Amino acid sequence: MKQLYPLFLENTRIHYLIIPHDTVILGFSGGKDSVTLLLLLKELKKDIPFNLIAAYFNHGLRKDADDEEKWVRAFCESQGVELVIGSKNILQFKKETGLNLEHAASLSRYKFFQEVSAKYKNSKVATAHTRSDLTETFFIKLFRGSGLQGLSAISSKKENNIIRPLLLFTQGEILSFIQRNNIEFYQDPTNREDLFLRNRIRHHLVPEIEKIEPDIDNHIFQTVSIIQEEYDYFSETAGDILDQHLILGKALPLHILEEYHLAIQRHVIREYLRLLKGNLLNIGFAHIEAVRTRAQSMRGLAIPGLELKFHKGYIFPAGFTIPGYHYLAAAPGVLEIKEIHQKLHIQETHSFQKPWTNHEIIIPAGSAVFPLTVRNPQREDKYIKINTTIKQKVIEMIRASGMPAEMRNLCPVVLNGDGQIIWAVGSPVSEQFKVENKSDKKFLKIALL
Repeated sequence: MKQLYPLFLENTRIHYLIIPHDTVILGFSGGKDSVTLLLLLKELKKDIPFNLIAAYFNHGLRKDADDEEKWVRAFCESQGVELVIGSKNILQFKKETGLNLEHAASLSRYKFFQEVSAKYKNSKVATAHTRSDLTETFFIKLFRGSGLQGLSAISSKKENNIIRPLLLFTQGEILSFIQRNNIEFYQDPTNREDLFLRNRIRHHLVPEIEKIEPDIDNHIFQTVSIIQEEYDYFSETAGDILDQHLILGKALPLHILEEYHLAIQRHVIREYLRLLKGNLLNIGFAHIEAVRTRAQSMRGLAIPGLELKFHKGYIFPAGFTIPGYHYLAAAPGVLEIKEIHQKLHIQETHSFQKPWTNHEIIIPAGSAVFPLTVRNPQREDKYIKINTTIKQKVIEMIRASGMPAEMRNLCPVVLNGDGQIIWAVGSPVSEQFKVENKSDKKFLKIALL
């Protein structure tokens, strides 16, 4: 234990991978890596008080699957570690999702770990990935043409409370620890086969690379760490852009993308798709590029698990609607319009200030009769805009502003207490409510913020 534990303890403390009173769900397979992690975590409990639970997922894909499960049960019992077991029909899941077998198995396994984790407070899922696993994953992603997200591959602490405490060590160090301490582990016979790409990389590519660069695991770990930091920066930047400009969490104005570098555009679209879909399952570079390049020339695009519409400079999911609403403002103040996540500010002022945007107006205070009505626009709404003589439909005004029909309700209509329309947000104020004398002492300022 002295061979690995001091560095394991130091790294855990420095990076706060596990803190007192956590519950750690260990993804346990019975292989040498997960056995090593279980033993290190047991030792760690002497220095950091936490709850340890092993979680084993039986994929049911191999002939020896039941034998492996029996071995795992016996080992955990001998170590006094609580064990939770899960299973799923992976072949059926593969058929339903169109994923390859390896990806389908991985998603099912991690979903099981998260389901177990959700039952406990302060829980984390610990997986037994080593630095050598990271090297293999890096090459898998590289061969598939992955970007920053894919090449970052694995980090010691990821989203969704997943930690990877063994990234400190290579496969050689783990094997040395196992052999020196005569520790038993379950040997998966398929690990010696070349059925999966990972095994082919492990058996053939990495040994050849190590002849040129023996320290390849550490060099790739450093590279991945740099890529991870850059990916995190781009993702956070994209998230900030969406926070500022996304409408009702669903509609994205296309002109926003044009303000940023191509790299940021792609990250914004990726995070937007993740937000709508809940994940990026089956979403690749080609889908992101299709959204980016076709949004100005097509009416819509179907990508895995999501149908998008492109209309008048906006992207939004098919079926996107904004419900109607109807509010009364009994007096000046702030009126929250929950349906559009906006607030209408009605404020008395004693000086005339020309509005700077089409989201605010100023009218004579004496012309307002409370309560004012604030509601979504309707087809029969008409009024004469300031400095014109003909009544125009509000719907036509909104259409002329470039707002898609699906988002018309983003433009509230403000009616006076006598039923006369004062203003449709985004359009000019009504001629009936224009300010004739700017030297008056009292005005009403109305703004949607």
